[in-house]
Amino acid sequence: MSSALLTLVTTVLAAGGWTVTSAYAARLSQRLHTDELTGIGNRAALTRLARRASHSRGLVGVLMVDLDQFKVINDTYGHPFGNRVLGAVAARLATTAARWETPVRLHGDEFALWLGTTTFAGAERRANEMAAALAVPVWVDGQRIIVSGSVGLALAPAHAPLADLLAAADAWMYAVKTGRCLPALGGSRRIRDQQLARAVCPDNALCSARKGSAPCPPTRYSASLTSTTAPNPSTPT
Repeated sequence: MSSALLTLVTTVLAAGGWTVTSAYAARLSQRLHTDELTGIGNRAALTRLARRASHSRGLVGVLMVDLDQFKVINDTYGHPFGNRVLGAVAARLATTAARWETPVRLHGDEFALWLGTTTFAGAERRANEMAAALAVPVWVDGQRIIVSGSVGLALAPAHAPLADLLAAADAWMYAVKTGRCLPALGGSRRIRDQQLARAVCPDNALCSARKGSAPCPPTRYSASLTSTTAPNPSTPT
């Protein structure tokens, strides 16, 4: 074999090997950032999105979604059926998400929607739209299932830690789920309730004023890491 032909064969093989390796790496990356059960993104995908956006200007937002009474579905129909319900919910989130947004499953029946760069008004609008989309029944194995979800949101500067962003969204999601202002949980002995009450309402005077008040409006999804006190849900924006 001539040296020219040998060089050509070596070049082709090397290029082919690089192509195969690159394709394998792409498939591996996709698998590592995809939730195996639902096919949407996972927590690793969310972490990657936050890292990529960390040098952006302005605020980034995230929605936290927790399904209501999902345990009843599992207890009634079994876990395999419950898993298919999670898949249907994930599909609903994916079809409702805008092209620049990314739905992910964090764990169990808890999901998140990465909004990217946004404003408070835009994030609040998307939270309401997502809650409305989740209220539409899904069909699983020929059965009509109503799976509502509690939605919380948080905004923060793009460089803020993702853990803080998720904690703020989770706190307000929990406030929506309980159907009342979180400060009312101040007397609870659960450590989670006490932590969330402090996170959502650090102002003791505001907390005292809210105790025993009417339930928080279910359409209010307001949280921001850029403010030191939580906004009053009874105050219109």
